[in-house]
Amino acid sequence: MFLNIHTHHLSSSNDTIELYNQYPLHWNHNNNLFSIGIHPIYIKEELIDEELKIIKQKISTENCLAIGEIGLDKLCAIDFDLQITVFKQQLQIAEEHKIPVIIHSVRSYQEILHIRKSMKITIPFIFHGFNKNEQILHQILQQNCYVSFGKNLLKNKNLQTIFANLFPNNFFIENDASEISIQDIYTFASDIRKVSIKELQLQQADNWKNVLGYEVQSQ
Repeated sequence: MFLNIHTHHLSSSNDTIELYNQYPLHWNHNNNLFSIGIHPIYIKEELIDEELKIIKQKISTENCLAIGEIGLDKLCAIDFDLQITVFKQQLQIAEEHKIPVIIHSVRSYQEILHIRKSMKITIPFIFHGFNKNEQILHQILQQNCYVSFGKNLLKNKNLQTIFANLFPNNFFIENDASEISIQDIYTFASDIRKVSIKELQLQQADNWKNVLGYEVQSQ
């Protein structure tokens, strides 16, 4: 089974389990596994309370495995202090409900890790679409967080080196909003790590169970 930790596209493939990214006010009515959160780019101050209420309602459902993607983005037009406020509000919900968080970070890794530490957050962060250096990776792993790899893995040589040397329990695989299939990303990832696709799938299944609390029934 191909496990996809973060996607904006629902697949029709029978050999794929994916964590579909939902937005509180743009709900895609389906029975898929999902994460839900207020993305920093789409924050609208007048809608925050309503969206937080929806998040609190949805995370009590069986198919909700994470809050996200949420985080900070220094390249978007939304006021950064407002982003921080909304991020912290969602982290409080995640911590109260003991549910992992899918992190969106654009030039904000230090701020996010500082907030995690200052708020004494204990639930796992999964930094999706990771494409940074070993120093930032080390800081993430030091705080008992995880990284997820997607399309950037196919073209970034430095990222490929980092990925090849990671312990298997430190990472997830995704295709985000890319048109590249999760199967193609697994094929490329298994070549980099010099393991079979089956072995990579089994490792990912363990990570889903240990971090998301979701046990894959068939491999």
